Amino acid sequence: MILKNCRIVTNNQIVEGDILIEDGVIKEIKKDIKNGDTKVDLKNKIVIGGIIDAHVHFRYNNVKKEGFISGSEAAINGGITYVIDMPNDNPPITTKERFYKKYREGKEKSKVNIEFNYGVTENNYLDKIEEAKSYKIFMVESVGDLFISDYSKLRDILNQDKIFTIHAEHKDVIEENKKRYPLNSWIDHCRIRDKRSEVEGIKEILRCLEEIEKLGNKKPHIHFCHISTKEGLDLIKKAKERFKNVKITLEVTPHHLYLNMDMAEELKGLGKFNPPLRTKEDNRALMRGLIEGSVDIVATDHAPHTYEEKSRDVRECPSGIPGVETFLPLMLNLVNKGMISLFRLVDLISNKPGRIFHIDNRLKEGKTANLTVIDLKREITIKGERFKSKSKFTPFEGWRVKGVPIYTLVNGTLYETSLVDL
Repeated sequence: MILKNCRIVTNNQIVEGDILIEDGVIKEIKKDIKNGDTKVDLKNKIVIGGIIDAHVHFRYNNVKKEGFISGSEAAINGGITYVIDMPNDNPPITTKERFYKKYREGKEKSKVNIEFNYGVTENNYLDKIEEAKSYKIFMVESVGDLFISDYSKLRDILNQDKIFTIHAEHKDVIEENKKRYPLNSWIDHCRIRDKRSEVEGIKEILRCLEEIEKLGNKKPHIHFCHISTKEGLDLIKKAKERFKNVKITLEVTPHHLYLNMDMAEELKGLGKFNPPLRTKEDNRALMRGLIEGSVDIVATDHAPHTYEEKSRDVRECPSGIPGVETFLPLMLNLVNKGMISLFRLVDLISNKPGRIFHIDNRLKEGKTANLTVIDLKREITIKGERFKSKSKFTPFEGWRVKGVPIYTLVNGTLYETSLVDL
């Protein structure tokens, strides 16, 4: 197969040419390639190294909500070629037996490249899983034993040569707020899990890292998930500059960039997720982080539920929204608004996630053809009915955005997306 008339993003420049793909591998990149059975004329559309979503929940063992097949089809529809799935399933992925069972099933069923995180508990934290992309820590109650309740153990847990991904919300702050707010409104959810819970959660981790830094015998990599506050971002930015032995990176989500507490009562269950909606000031701070470089990557925290569940009362409504199919359109919209460059976006969703999680998704001769083809100028209306996910709803329903994936190549197989207006 030859992809003709490509505008290829590589090394912070755009190169015009064709891409020859044979047996799933990029064989040649140059102008006017002749040989090849199938030719796909991209008509000067943009091609980038495959997008990595480093934070998804494909609901293993709960196909009513999603599953490897629908989740991977949704990812492909959103231009995503790799995902990293989280361990808070039921039962949680906190034993080697469960990890490898899920690993085998996911690799067999997923149509997209899929990797997995291992869930850390106070009892299993010395486990080593070669195939795990990182070790996930929940600082607030999750599923079963997947939760660090005794923070005094965090230093020993983190003092290892591993990559840890951390959900930093402080359990004590949340429990304190539950006594103050009755959870009668959607805004109460934001108050209970207020920005102080994130800030204190981050501080708890940083205190441990200071001790680990002094010991100097281990070099952990700490990756903070879905940072949502100005204060949290500032704390991590300063810590990156201070620590030498400890590596720190962080991600933000599109929904924390775009949505805020002023929308809580209107969005209802479609705006309930953890960490919750924040303020407009936080939106602006995260955006500055994208521009200035203090944000390392963007990931979705794709967390599907049934529409019936998301339509319930605030107390019964589960947290989480689908995200893989709105991910790229929302981010390309920022490029078209002139808020970030296309090159910066490629770093945030492709290059940097690859380096952090050791995934080789480079657009280069000799590499497997995992590519995303983008129509940067095409405007679309976001509609949940077009989703491949089982969650066919979104807080971004009806939004007009500019920029959309039109093809996704996974290991050399070409898929056409269905997000464009009919």
